[in-house]
Amino acid sequence: MSQNNEDLEEKKLLGSGGYAFAKLTENEEIKANLGVPHLFLANVGRLAEDRFLRYYCNKCGKEHDGCPLLVYEVPNEEVAENVILVEKGEYKCRNCNNTIAQYRKFSQ
Repeated sequence: MSQNNEDLEEKKLLGSGGYAFAKLTENEEIKANLGVPHLFLANVGRLAEDRFLRYYCNKCGKEHDGCPLLVYEVPNEEVAENVILVEKGEYKCRNCNNTIAQYRKFSQ
């Protein structure tokens, strides 16, 4: 883990297909916040598996221990002038393969 445990705080992160509880740094928490009283997994991007405590899948209708499956690719494709899609990924339920959340990371 790149951060000390005392620098991390457990937070609930929402996704379109469920939610996850993960330990976040203060900067990650700021990224996950859209100005509403909820935090979003898509805004955080890729987190290390050991930062996840558990997740809930809307399709299964239950909570699972550990990390959802993370599937990602690094396309490095230009999507607009001077805007590069650096990484895109999905968090998926390990039980039923339902997508919990998707994320995209862009660079300019």
